[in-house]
Amino acid sequence: MRPSKRQLVVDKATELFSQYGFQAVGIDSIIEESNVARMTLYRNFEGKDDLIRAVLEQRYAFIVDDISDRLTRVDDPTARVKTIFDWYGAWFDTPEFAGCLFERALAEFGPDHPQISDVAIRYRRKITDWMEELLVVLMPADAARKLAEVFIMLLDGATVEARASKSSASAGRAWAAALSLLSRDV
Repeated sequence: MRPSKRQLVVDKATELFSQYGFQAVGIDSIIEESNVARMTLYRNFEGKDDLIRAVLEQRYAFIVDDISDRLTRVDDPTARVKTIFDWYGAWFDTPEFAGCLFERALAEFGPDHPQISDVAIRYRRKITDWMEELLVVLMPADAARKLAEVFIMLLDGATVEARASKSSASAGRAWAAALSLLSRDV
């Protein structure tokens, strides 16, 4: 089954925003690259901000569903934490990897542009909360929260390094650092 015109626009916008950034890509480029009429775009989206939000919502759903699916297959508490790091490593190895759209949204729009930043902030909160839920099985709740926040910083750094180096090795290094911290706190 062929994707809808709306989905074609979202997919092409995702590709362009990933490669060039949100601000650098105009509506005309998205229309041209998607091979749709201007009216089609505006029938499906109120404007560029609405399209950016749709891109981020789709990305959010994909990541959460994919990580959730992977976590269902792992029982060991430490291996469950590693599953998130492994997801990042696998993502870094994909041909479409060009950095984190959520980080890019926050960098380009800041937290004061809620139509866009709310999705990015929700993503960060979800991953941090998830990490905390996985860690609380291994340590007291206050330590789990603090360590979850540090692990997210490690993943953020690994993402930047993966984009700069075009290598997924940073995910493994981030996990090694996380494991070292985890071993110390358990």
